[in-house]
Amino acid sequence: MVQLQTLNKILQDRDSSIITLNNLSADYFPEYTSEFYFIKEHLDKYGSLPDMATFTSKFEDFDVIEVNEPTSYLLEQLYNDKVRRDLVNNYNQLRPLLMSGDKEAIERALMLVKETAEKSSQAVSLNCVNLFEDTSRYDAYLERTENYDKYFITTGFNELDKIIGGWDVKEELATIVARTGIGKSWFLIKSATAAALQGKRVGIYSGEMSVNKVGYRADTLIGHLSNGALVHGGASVKNEYKKFLDDMKEKNLKLFVLTPKDINGAAGVSALRAFVEKYDLDVLYIDQHSLLDDDRKAKNPVERASNISKDLKLLQTIKQIPIITVSQQNRTNVEGKDFDTTQLAQSDRIAQDSTIIIFIERKADLFKLHLVKSRDTENGKIISYKVDLNTGSFIYIPEVDDTTNNNNEEEEMANFGDIRYAADEVF
Repeated sequence: MVQLQTLNKILQDRDSSIITLNNLSADYFPEYTSEFYFIKEHLDKYGSLPDMATFTSKFEDFDVIEVNEPTSYLLEQLYNDKVRRDLVNNYNQLRPLLMSGDKEAIERALMLVKETAEKSSQAVSLNCVNLFEDTSRYDAYLERTENYDKYFITTGFNELDKIIGGWDVKEELATIVARTGIGKSWFLIKSATAAALQGKRVGIYSGEMSVNKVGYRADTLIGHLSNGALVHGGASVKNEYKKFLDDMKEKNLKLFVLTPKDINGAAGVSALRAFVEKYDLDVLYIDQHSLLDDDRKAKNPVERASNISKDLKLLQTIKQIPIITVSQQNRTNVEGKDFDTTQLAQSDRIAQDSTIIIFIERKADLFKLHLVKSRDTENGKIISYKVDLNTGSFIYIPEVDDTTNNNNEEEEMANFGDIRYAADEVF
């Protein structure tokens, strides 16, 4: 019925925007495909819709009815009908996978069904907004100034938080890039522990390091215990370490670590989804992209990396939690050359899907973050720290321009929303 109503509404109101602004296609009118094509071809050729007399002379059996429903209602019903049809079609195609009993195949099938529904939803735009009539965004702005935790998760680096706000709670797929041995995993674990200290339920997939190694780094970053002593069994920190762990138990932090050992092999995105759902994670950290398995089993490395990136993007969209991944930097960078997304190894798709890309550079104890891509801030920012990874110490080194603004730091923080970082006392 809604297909007939919508076509009558278009002809009755002579409103071509119902088609053009909402990207309507014949897919939405399977019962009236010829009628829709006639209307669309008339609009394309003559720049206007056919009048009712012209239309009914072509389609004599067409039921002309009066339609009083608002356009938004009709579009919503059209969308719902299409999604139902798409889901039925998908189920018929994917039924063999669902019946196979293969857990990964079933996970993949369900993700494909969800992806189809999301693509369908993008085809219909129900309403446009006049920005200066609808100012509800002001209320959203006020809420962000008053409730940081609801919208952002701290990165663990206060200076980075001041630039990007933190990890966006619902729309973040960030990529941390560096060469081997520079400190990508330290960045990742520092960020993860800061999120846990903020009260978030945090998950880390460690494709290479054991649970204990990840734990020792987390302990060093929070408690500033010698990482060398923890890893190599140095007795000098035994009492201090016991007291630290007792104190941390009382805080009841939630930081879950998944390794290939736990699932008998490298994790695919379907396994990461199960990890997110089982532990109800607020944020997921992945160390690293190249150590993930492609659920689609592509043999070509570029295709494999592309598949994983697309699946991570879909997972982020479905679960609406931040996902922060580590990725290798390729070897095209030379001394003095600026960092850019072409230096991201494996696949251009990773750069395309990432909302934020940060390159890490380290020379001796100088640790630099290069903000190469960020949707909502100026790219090209560089943040420098003096680091001692053995004690988990990161001391911010202001840029030259920053030294003139030190007196204004408290005012800037107030303007940013008076954010209080849970990790300030320990990093």
